[in-house]
Amino acid sequence: MPRFAEVIHDEWIAAAEARVRSQFADLQHHIDTGVHPKLQFRILAQGPRIGADEARYEQRVKLLGITQRDVFERRFTPDGQMVDTSVEGFNRGGSLSFRFTPERRGAAEGTRVRITVRLPLPPVVGALIRPLLEAQVRKEVAAAAAEDKHDLEVRGYRPAAAGEAAGPAGAGRATLGLAA
Repeated sequence: MPRFAEVIHDEWIAAAEARVRSQFADLQHHIDTGVHPKLQFRILAQGPRIGADEARYEQRVKLLGITQRDVFERRFTPDGQMVDTSVEGFNRGGSLSFRFTPERRGAAEGTRVRITVRLPLPPVVGALIRPLLEAQVRKEVAAAAAEDKHDLEVRGYRPAAAGEAAGPAGAGRATLGLAA
């Protein structure tokens, strides 16, 4: 049974839950606008071919000096959580999950996004590298969440036209599409 490094990050974004969920799920928007400069995405399948609330995509990222390639499968749980599971590549068996919760801060309406990253550790050296890996992942997740926050609050992301929206609460055109 593999051991995992796990990092949890919370980010509050001054935008409605449906809009935040849509932006996080919209892989094509992330690709087209370069929301995450350190991440490279390629959509492999989406929409009717694999299920309305699912997507399959490739992600490349450099972590601890190593370029990692993974193929993720995305699904939405009945409660609206978005879960991306690595089915192929460096972090096979790992996952990224995103929980979206409406939250008011003072007079401002917004959404708290809880991002949980689980990465499998190598059997022999896993315990030795866990603290270093978790520290690096914590830094990268905080940066990626800040990039999504900027995209929503400053650049003004808008979901695709209503007819193109998909998934729970209009999850976005890329779900019909670290992370983060």
